[in-house]
Amino acid sequence: MDQKIVRAAIHPAIGVARVGNSPSEYFYGPEVPYPTSTTPGFYRDGEGALKRQAARFRIYGYNIAGQPVREITSDMADIRWTVEVANKKAAWFNFETAMDLPQAIPCGRRNGTLTGANRNALIIKPASRSVSGPNQSGSSFDTGEFLGEPVYLGELRTDEAGRLVFLGGYGRSGTPLANNTIVGYANNDGWYDDTSDGPVSAEVKLGGKPIPVDPAWVVVAPPNFAPDIISIQTMYDVIYDACAGLWLNPPAQPSFTANIYPLLHQFSNYQWVNKGFAAQFGWRAPYDFLQHEWLAKLSQSGSQYAEIRLQIFRMFINPNEPAGAAPSSFPLPAGFTPWPQVYGDAPSFPTSHYFSLTATQYNFLQQWANGQFVSDWNPNSAIPESIQDLPLSDQPGILDKAALFFCMGGPFHPGGEMPWAMRQSTMYRAAFRIRSRGPHEPEPDLGAILTPAMIQDSSSNRNAGPLYANGPGDITRWMAIPWQADSASCRAGYNLQYDPYLPTFWPARVPNDVLTEESYQQVMNASLPKETRIQAFLTRQTWYRWLGGAQNDQMNQMVDDFHKLGVVERRNAPPDGDFPKTMYVESLPRFEGPPPDGHVAFVKQLTKVKPL
Repeated sequence: MDQKIVRAAIHPAIGVARVGNSPSEYFYGPEVPYPTSTTPGFYRDGEGALKRQAARFRIYGYNIAGQPVREITSDMADIRWTVEVANKKAAWFNFETAMDLPQAIPCGRRNGTLTGANRNALIIKPASRSVSGPNQSGSSFDTGEFLGEPVYLGELRTDEAGRLVFLGGYGRSGTPLANNTIVGYANNDGWYDDTSDGPVSAEVKLGGKPIPVDPAWVVVAPPNFAPDIISIQTMYDVIYDACAGLWLNPPAQPSFTANIYPLLHQFSNYQWVNKGFAAQFGWRAPYDFLQHEWLAKLSQSGSQYAEIRLQIFRMFINPNEPAGAAPSSFPLPAGFTPWPQVYGDAPSFPTSHYFSLTATQYNFLQQWANGQFVSDWNPNSAIPESIQDLPLSDQPGILDKAALFFCMGGPFHPGGEMPWAMRQSTMYRAAFRIRSRGPHEPEPDLGAILTPAMIQDSSSNRNAGPLYANGPGDITRWMAIPWQADSASCRAGYNLQYDPYLPTFWPARVPNDVLTEESYQQVMNASLPKETRIQAFLTRQTWYRWLGGAQNDQMNQMVDDFHKLGVVERRNAPPDGDFPKTMYVESLPRFEGPPPDGHVAFVKQLTKVKPL
């Protein structure tokens, strides 16, 4: 292979940092698309504060054929990193529903009473920051303000090899206005938070000569309270689908290991964050896809188990049907929710409360059902623990995937880490790379009202809409403000006549129902009767049980207490074979005293959706 480096690229193409309230400790975000080993308590510092997740960026050198030659580090090159981030939520438009849906309606601006140049005070936009050399720190985004109040958005560091380490905010949200409490899950005037996003670039000199470097993007998201649980549809799936046919060509036939098994695995792993999924897809449940017997059948491409594959495929809704309605060719029984049993992007509309997979995922499933897939399942395959465990040729793409694989790909109401806009191909200039606005391209003036027509215009005219070229803050501006209000509101089981636990919203990031430390200790106690241990294993507690009062009270409490909520972490299981080999258990919450009275009643009250 040609070893001459002619250009470079930053990976991951979109890095994800997360807020946390620890003043001193942090951890690196995922760099391989598999959960890696951690010890209980890993996500908290010595004082019990929630660690921030850092986004680490690397630079890879490529030859003229586009093949990666090696990672470029500070021991072989001069590297200067530059990052620019902003928070534009308060100056953006209200969220009503995803603007690419048929039900989309015009939206007015947040903080609409401020007009003209006064609206600039709503944008938290510190100057860009740069850093170079190994083991550097101290370059902070601390000069941004919201209505005159300073807001820290993060800082730059480097590791021992000169890689960029980006840390976001501390999860601080607030309002400088007196008596201004949170009143809604998405739009709260006078409020800010310290999430952000923006471009990441680097200047690289090899042997004193500069080479072109493909830039990246960083997104600062809320915490992940179930770090190992992967969303049934990930942000990687969403962006892959948006780029398919443009910069990416899906395989002619899906691989069971790469394209089918992860989806089935994610269904069963929801058992640790939602009781409804535990009953249907959990340990020894009717659809426990983690059982070797199931996988042995489902991974075979012959006709012997074709009917099983077909029945499972028919449980999924066709994403090509309009507005997520039930497929006309296979009408669903009244009251039946297809797989995955997750709310859709517009859950208040009867025709949109079904969540569908991406077209690419659905096509993979259809090929699998028809036996047209690569039967490559090997349960004994080694799982890489770090990016260095992979061949160099695979590392850049795996870094791109891993950062997004641990982010949710919907439902976008408005979303967990990133918004519905990420499924629009016009957002990208190459696979997984955000199309950025040039330094001499002003942001288009969209006026006081954002309409669905403006969204449609984005695909044909870069100056007409907001989905073509992006600047600092343009990804997170679509999200809820503050993020705590949305995280406190996206729950499950809003229609008790159908199911108290299903459908659900975002359990892979903000759990619904968890196995508590107390129940886990009973499971692990071999001196207890087997029936007692099994009952403890089947018992789930509401993760939100520490938030008290009415809906508005809980959203406001989330601002102050988000870091006290439990984190769902991997634990060992007892050796007797009556339980899964691995369990995920809620670490002890940091609240004092018992949960407040009345929390169960509120969990089943209306928050984000109308009864279906």
